[in-house]
Formats: sequence, C-alpha cells, structure tokens
Amino acid sequence: MNKCHFVGMLADDPHLVNINNTYLVTFTLAIEDHRKDKDGSKKRRVDFLRFEAWATGAQTIDKHAHKGDFMAVESIARQSTSHQEKKSDTITFRVTNFKIFNNNKLNEDDEK
Repeated sequence: MNKCHFVGMLADDPHLVNINNTYLVTFTLAIEDHRKDKDGSKKRRVDFLRFEAWATGAQTIDKHAHKGDFMAVESIARQSTSHQEKKSDTITFRVTNFKIFNNNKLNEDDEK
C-alpha cells in the first residue's frame, strides 16, 4: 500500500494554477525529524517535501493555508523522471486528505 502521512510547516504560500479547467496547487512542507546519535546527542533534521493537490482540495488549500501554517497530510508518493533531465528523479506526494492548522493569522478575506 502506498500511503504516507506527514505533519509539517508550509515553507511558502501554496501556488495555484488552472490546468484544463482543473485546479492544481503545489506546496512544500518542512518536515522535522529528531533523533539521537551514537553519543546520545539530539540531532535535528529538516526535509523539504513537495506536495500537490487537485480540484476542490487545491482550492481549499490555496484559500486557507499560508506560509508558516502547519498541515497534517495524507498522500501517495509519485515518482517522475523529467524528460529534460533523464538522470533526475523527483518524488512528489499527491494529497488525498489534509488538515490545516493556522497560526492564528488573519488573512485579507477575514479582515473584510
């Protein structure tokens, strides 16, 4: 089964595009990982993972999620090889379910 679960912080505002009358939003989550090394010292690692969501999910993320917000994301992993760079494999996570945890920021729509 190809199902991945992540909780992370939006590294930037989501980017929405319209492709053949279907919305696509792309965004990057900063995912933190904390481990102890052999000496028992705590180590912090941050990975930046790429996500995409389609249709109404894309519109919802674009409207309500902003840089710095936390998101819980359920997704499936997709690997694609760029035709221009045949050596470069890219893994993108396609969102199947999500929850946005806003950082109590008012966006422009809320102020009106």
